[in-house]
Amino acid sequence: MGSRIRFTKAKQVFETYPELSETVKKPSSDIAPQDYALELQGGDAPLTALAYFAHVLPKRESVWWGMKCVSGLDASGTADDRQVLVLSETWVREGDEEARAAVHAAAEAASTESAAVWIGLAAGWSGGSLSPNPEHRVEMPDDLTAKAVNTALLIALGTVEPAQRDEALKSCLSAGLSFAEGGSMPMISLKGQAPANS
Repeated sequence: MGSRIRFTKAKQVFETYPELSETVKKPSSDIAPQDYALELQGGDAPLTALAYFAHVLPKRESVWWGMKCVSGLDASGTADDRQVLVLSETWVREGDEEARAAVHAAAEAASTESAAVWIGLAAGWSGGSLSPNPEHRVEMPDDLTAKAVNTALLIALGTVEPAQRDEALKSCLSAGLSFAEGGSMPMISLKGQAPANS
């Protein structure tokens, strides 16, 4: 399979999502999107690589990547979390409105704002209306899915021992880059932790 990245240059990501430049530094050259993700990871604000990369992938692929990172890093999920992740996976695989509405409802009903719940919100915000009133449709902002995936990843990284956070960040980004290039999603795990299924 070919690349899943929808952009040929990193700066196109910022042209599509202008608000991204409020939290992530814009590239100074015509660098490729995947190379810029690695540049950010190696820079003075490595976490911005996750925010940036969540915007690089199409919505379903971004949710899938985020979901695999969350399940690989944050193994302490509740029953609600597991249910939201199952529904998120159903939406990624089926991509229909019924699956989107189901995961959105489950995420909104969850009692915590865990990484898994934010993955559910990312899937739920991929379409539909911001307004609960069916008579008054408000289009969902295009960047909400990427922002929610990033929030989920930051929460998941917060559950990792501080000494392992750099490794966790590299593991997530490396898996995402491999997936973005057309491969299957590699397993994400840390030393001494059982790997999550891919």
